[in-house]
Amino acid sequence: MWGVRRQVSLLISEGHADASHYPIGMVWDESRLAVERINRFHATQAVLTQQAVASILSKDGAKEFKNTITGLNENG
Repeated sequence: MWGVRRQVSLLISEGHADASHYPIGMVWDESRLAVERINRFHATQAVLTQQAVASILSKDGAKEFKNTITGLNENG
């Protein structure tokens, strides 16, 4: 993956203020979790963008987009 320094930098940017004091194994595990979380966020943004465009093009798309947004708000 990356060097430890980059992983610590990523963790700090994700809110792990004490990441520079983590054991190397913890840096490895936490950075993998952070990357997974970031990737899921980007995937969700892509799907929402696609649904937003579809909502402009059709009534069914608009209904699906509304349901998706409602579902996100209920689970958050």
